[in-house]
Amino acid sequence: DWSSDVCSSDLDMFTIEQSKQMGIWPPSDIVAHGVFPYIKRLKEENLRILDVGVMKGENAYYMLSLDEKKKIKKIYGVISQSEGDPNDYEPVLKKNINGQDRFSLNYTNQQCNVICINAHSDIYNNLKKYYPLLKHNGIFCGNEHHLTHVKEALSKFRREVKIGTPIMVSNGCWMWYKR
Repeated sequence: DWSSDVCSSDLDMFTIEQSKQMGIWPPSDIVAHGVFPYIKRLKEENLRILDVGVMKGENAYYMLSLDEKKKIKKIYGVISQSEGDPNDYEPVLKKNINGQDRFSLNYTNQQCNVICINAHSDIYNNLKKYYPLLKHNGIFCGNEHHLTHVKEALSKFRREVKIGTPIMVSNGCWMWYKR
């Protein structure tokens, strides 16, 4: 039984269902906490969202659970090499997204309305790689703005690409609209 020895369990490997049973769902550091109110305000319907550094799929799962009006057509998850060994958490990811027909790991570089970059992915290289795939007026966002490596990567990237749009911070998440 997974719950018999919580002290020695790795909380990072809990499924969403297990986290709910433990009373630790949703996690406080996912992008959805800060960005979802802004996603709801996007005028476009049939939104495509890219979640880079998807790990266990918690951010995608939470956004889909909040999407009462079904504005989100598809959330694509991309596993980042810097997240660790995918074999460790891929079984948890599959349990978490089981039955979620609006989630897919089959992303093929299409334009998206929202791109979320996880702070524990290769953030600077992911900023460079995925920003060109964000639609005009789309939201570029990520989590854990308080971390030094996140602020440094954002500053460096924004300087290089000459982005003047201000960064907004909401519930620890950073974001800006692509103009």
